[in-house]
This record gives sequence, C-alpha cells and structure tokens, in this order.
Amino acid sequence: MKRFFKVLLSVVGIVLVLVLLFLTIAFSGFRRDKYIAPSYENSSQQPEIKEKIPLLKEDGTLTKPGYCFNNNFEYERSAVKANPLRIKEWDFYQFCNTRYFVQFCIADISMAGYASMVLCDMQTGEKYEIAYIKLLTFGNMNLETNAMQPHLLKYKNKDFDLEVNVEKNHRYIVLNGTKDGVIYTADLDIRMMNNLETITTATPFTAVSDKYFYLNNKFTSMPVSGTITIGELKIEFNPEDTYCCLDWGRGVWPYAGDWYWGNGSTTLKDGTLFGFEITWGFGDASATTGNMMFINGKGHKLGEITAKLEEEGNWMSKWTFTCEDGRFMMTMTPYYDNYTNTRVGFVGNICHQVFGRFDGYVILDDGTKLDIENMFAFCEYSDNRW
Repeated sequence: MKRFFKVLLSVVGIVLVLVLLFLTIAFSGFRRDKYIAPSYENSSQQPEIKEKIPLLKEDGTLTKPGYCFNNNFEYERSAVKANPLRIKEWDFYQFCNTRYFVQFCIADISMAGYASMVLCDMQTGEKYEIAYIKLLTFGNMNLETNAMQPHLLKYKNKDFDLEVNVEKNHRYIVLNGTKDGVIYTADLDIRMMNNLETITTATPFTAVSDKYFYLNNKFTSMPVSGTITIGELKIEFNPEDTYCCLDWGRGVWPYAGDWYWGNGSTTLKDGTLFGFEITWGFGDASATTGNMMFINGKGHKLGEITAKLEEEGNWMSKWTFTCEDGRFMMTMTPYYDNYTNTRVGFVGNICHQVFGRFDGYVILDDGTKLDIENMFAFCEYSDNRW
C-alpha cells in the first residue's frame, strides 16, 4: 500500500508538471527566439563590463548587455520580473579525453530540478546515465548566484548521492548511486589554475521580451583527475589529457530557439595550455559575442564566429569555422556525434554534439599566430522547445 501511494504521488506530480508546462507555454506564447547578429566589425568594439553591476534593473531588464573576464554581473533570482516558470538555471560540467566524455548537470528549470551523470565511450557508443529528479523546484535546487563563489551542493535520495564542492582552485565531485542494481561511483578533482580567466556574457532576447535574458559564465582549461566506476567498469582520468569545461547559465528563455556551442582544451607542443569557447545563434548578440580563446588561462576576446558543414545536414562531414576578424580559423574532422532527442510533442530538445579533431590557426591579441593540430574538442547544434 505504501508503494502504491508513492507511485500515485509520482504520477500526480508528473501530471501537474505537464499541466504547468502547458500553461506556461500558453501564457508566455509559443514565441521563438530570433538571433540578432553582432553589429560591430571586430572584437575591440565589444563593451567590456569592468566593475560589478546588478545584472537586472528594477524593471527586470538587463542593466547593460556585454561581456567580462570572469563575472562582474550580480545575479539574483528574486530580481527577475518575467514569468517565474520560465526561469532556467544550470551548472553543466563536461570533461573528455579522446575516448570518453563525462557530463555532470545540475539544473533547476522551475517546474522540475535534476542532477545527473552521463558517461559515454565514444569508441563503442555505449552510454551510462544516472539521475536525481525533483518536481516543482522553483529555485529550491539552491544553485549559487556566482560560479566563482566557494559553495557546496548536495543532492540525495535512496539511490543517488551527489556532492559538488567548489573551492578557490578545485571543484570536487563525488557521486555514489545505484541504478538497476549497478553501482555508480565518481571521485573527481577539477583543478583551476590561479587567476584563471573565464568568459561571461549577458545577452537579451529582445525579439521576444525585454525581460528575457541569458547570463552565461563559461570556464575552460581545467585539468581533471580521478576515477569513475560503473559496475565492473573502472576508468581513471589523467589531468595530462583530460580537461573540463563548465557551462554556468542563469536566465529566462523563450519557448523556442537554437544555438551553436563549442569548447576544447589541449596542451600544445611547447607546453602552452590552449583552450577556446565559442557560441552563437541565440538572443540579441549586437553587443557582444561569447567567443574567447585562452592561453595559460588568460582570455583573448574574439569576434563573431560561424561554422559551415561540408555537406549540409550531415553532421559527420567536415566543419569549417571562420571568424570575422580572422583570428579563429579552424576545421573539425568529426569522430563521434552525441545525438540526443528528447522531443515529445511540442516540448524537448534535439542536439547534435559532435566531437572531433580541430586543425587550423588562431591569432592572439598581440598578433602571435598559433598553429593548432589534431586538437580533440567539440561543437554542437541544439534545437530547443522548452
């Protein structure tokens, strides 16, 4: 009887979430984001936010769209003046070497929250997933207001126990869980060098509402060490060839839209730690791009970047990346397409996250040209209905 009521409550909760989702979309409208490309000619014209400012004005609009090294935007969920059911917050960690990629995601999309781990063997295509789900969270996942702030996140039920402990130069992830009788464990150390710079952007969705926005802080060039076990499978990660990125996002998103996002890190032949962060295709980007490359943790801002497939619609054909200022000129030869499709009716995302080998060159702020060869990284295209 106890189990019956537990199942009944779960079903009622799911139905309630679906009803709220429908009402949210109906109330907010089936509005689609319209990408507004940059209006400048080079990266030097992009407004850098150099001092701390509130992200939002009292009326809920962005104080000033722009970018900063690290995060000078002060975010408070309570300052949002848009429909609270459309607030989306997440911390998304992803690291990879040439065989495995691993994702840890903690998200609060108001109607539900979740914490999860995904591990994929790109040689075999075998994928392992374990998750914690909580309905009707409305901010109760207690995600931090600044990604650099030391904090501890804990999510636990009888089959899932995840801790993310953020310190000044380390992010420790510890997982213990069970799924279908298989034991999952993770004990990982993500290292941040001193004075690591990141890229933060505040982007409005002006085509939809002046109160819709996306605050995004992206980290890269973070070596990873530690172990993941899944049943009899045990994987050791080496900081010499495994690097992590963090996609830290807070915002109010329209129902429909898409984006491109790419990231990667590697150690060059001379020992230089090189990383890049590129993204485009969503919101009003007339103020700034989210594109930056990093040399030993120091950021070099880039202009608008676009990509073209050698064969349109074939995500495993060669990608060619071009930058408006000629400073990021790359090709990607695909190796693995992490294709996901969660679309059910009018809700869900379809994503082609393509991992591959990057070759080409970049030009730093001082004019130095770096040749990039055989760099393992990814770029994705995501089509969203949420």
